[in-house]
Amino acid sequence: MCAVQSKWQKESNREQDHLGYGISRPHYGFNCFYQGGTPLVGGGFLAGGKTLLQVFPLLIIAFVVAGSVSTLISKEMVNRWLGEEAGWKGPFLGTLLGAMVPGGPFFFYPLMATLIISGANIGTMISFVAAKTLWYVGRIPIEIAFVGVRITVIRFIITFAIPVLAGAAVNYFLPGYTARIRSEVELLRAKGEKSGKGGMQDD
Repeated sequence: MCAVQSKWQKESNREQDHLGYGISRPHYGFNCFYQGGTPLVGGGFLAGGKTLLQVFPLLIIAFVVAGSVSTLISKEMVNRWLGEEAGWKGPFLGTLLGAMVPGGPFFFYPLMATLIISGANIGTMISFVAAKTLWYVGRIPIEIAFVGVRITVIRFIITFAIPVLAGAAVNYFLPGYTARIRSEVELLRAKGEKSGKGGMQDD
C-alpha cells in the first residue's frame, strides 16, 4: 500500500512540475512581448535558434564519443577500476579521471552515464563530477590569468579533498544506490534511443 501511494505521489509531483513548466513558459513570452513587443520576442526566438544550432552538433559528438567509450572499454575494466572491485580506490580514481577529462557537460555527462551502465560505482561517479567542477586542470591556467596564483592555490587547497570525500561518503552511507541509479540511467537511455528512432521514422 505504501509503495503504491509513494508511486502515486511521485507521478502527481511529476505532473505538477510539468503543469508549472507549461504555465510559466507562456508567461515569459507575454512578458517579453509586453516589454519590447514583437521585435523582442522575435529576437528571443532567433537567439534560441542560434543556441540550438550551436549545441546540436556538440550533442551528436558527445553521444558518439560516449557510445565509442562503451565499445572500447570493457565492463570488466570499469568494474575493476571504477566499480565495486575498486573499493576505496574508486573515489580517488574517479577524482583523477574527472580532473583530466576535457570537454563540457555535453561530453562528460553522457560519459558518466556510460560508465555507470558499464559498472562504475555511484560514489566514484560523484567524485568524477565533483572533480570535473573543482579540479579540472584545463581551467587552472585561465583561473590564474584572471584572478592570480594566490587565490587559485587557496581555492585548490580548500577544495582539494572534497571530491574524494564526497564519493567515499556516498559509497559508505548509500551503498545500495548504485543498482537503483544504474537502472534509472538505463531507463533514461532507452527512452532517448526510442525517441530518436521515432523521430527518424517520422522523417
